[in-house]
Amino acid sequence: MNTDALVELIAKRVMEQLLALQGTTEARKAHQSVLVVGDCDNRQQLELALGNEYALSFTADRQNDERPRPAKYDHIILASLSNSLLSALAIGLERGSEGCVIVESLLLGKTVHILEEGIAYRRFRDTANPAFYQVFQDKEATLCSFGMAVVTLDSLSDALSGADTPEKQEIASVNEVVYEVSAPKERAYVEPKLADKGVFNLEQRVIGEKDLRTCYEQGYRKIRLQERALITPLAKDFLRMKEGFELV
Repeated sequence: MNTDALVELIAKRVMEQLLALQGTTEARKAHQSVLVVGDCDNRQQLELALGNEYALSFTADRQNDERPRPAKYDHIILASLSNSLLSALAIGLERGSEGCVIVESLLLGKTVHILEEGIAYRRFRDTANPAFYQVFQDKEATLCSFGMAVVTLDSLSDALSGADTPEKQEIASVNEVVYEVSAPKERAYVEPKLADKGVFNLEQRVIGEKDLRTCYEQGYRKIRLQERALITPLAKDFLRMKEGFELV
């Protein structure tokens, strides 16, 4: 065999191995299975966002009563979160078939990604009573503390691959969640003004647990609120737990 023929044969074998390796990699990517729970109004956008790297299964397409088993899937996506399902999941209730799938996923230690576009209560941010809207924000924060994560369609692919993990907001506990009306982001804390005889005057319209905790850690035990101020349930729990800490 001459040198040219030998080189050609070696090059052919190398190309065959490279193609085989590429095919194995693509097959491995395709094995990433995703279970999409609930009605998905933007299914086409979801499929485009994930591309061919994931095999999607939709609970809405199931014709029988058999409930899908989350253990069989690599990723769980909650496409729509109604107000009733949000309230049920926040206290660990299995509401309907969708709730059963989500609860089982969390018990298995899986991260359930909630599509931000499918969260029902957020559509009423501009019209809802501020205190009432915060009730639903509290429930959403509770779900995140359980191991769920809110993502947009644009960031979903990175979330499933783990590319956005360092940028995720760390939630240490439900008690550390800060409440606001405009968006579920931490609002700027207003430094309370010192009144006569060491009594703090909190001027916020809505008093959260973090507001009271800050005053308590600074050594103050008496807090004065403005008239008709609203106190969140977590703030009330904090008052009950701290002996000698009171409102005047």
